[in-house]
Amino acid sequence: MPLHIFEQRYRDMVADSIDSGQWIGMVVLAPGWEDQYYGRPNILPIGCAGNIEKWTRHDDGKYDIVLRGQSRFRVIRELGETSYRQAEVDLLEPIQDQQLENGNPLKERLMSRYREFTQLLPEKNPQKVNPDLSECRTLSEVIDRLAFLFDLTFEERWQFLQEPDVVKRYQSLLTVIDMKIKIVQRSATMNQFNVDFRMN
Repeated sequence: MPLHIFEQRYRDMVADSIDSGQWIGMVVLAPGWEDQYYGRPNILPIGCAGNIEKWTRHDDGKYDIVLRGQSRFRVIRELGETSYRQAEVDLLEPIQDQQLENGNPLKERLMSRYREFTQLLPEKNPQKVNPDLSECRTLSEVIDRLAFLFDLTFEERWQFLQEPDVVKRYQSLLTVIDMKIKIVQRSATMNQFNVDFRMN
């Protein structure tokens, strides 16, 4: 995920991560955070941690970074007195994950359905993407990368994030793709009104 870092507390965080090699964790703020944003609003307990893969520090102290997700985690407790939030966490190992060295039938079925969906979309639709999965070594990585491309609701993304079972995430994503295919197919029948609903 490419990120532009401009708030001072997050500049401090990025600088410390670069110096120490420690991962950065991303979490979701709990509902009602708006009035406490610059303080320490409550957070939801599951997040994703990753390392800074690339970074550029600008003359004004801001950063552009690429954060590479590595593991889901559960917050045990917050700690430290830095300007940014730190926490002790449990890294959540994926359940029922599968390696991809010699091919994988679940991956192939998933990609087949995904390609079927994107082929139905008009050329200018932003969801018509050919994802780069060359660095994915596990089924979990493929599923997470594909899920990131869809316009899921907050609730859907949260449910997906907190599900450690890879096969269940696979089934959920396949259901989303199948639903999208049906929507596009039905919308295409409305061409008689000279409106391309597939752009929605």
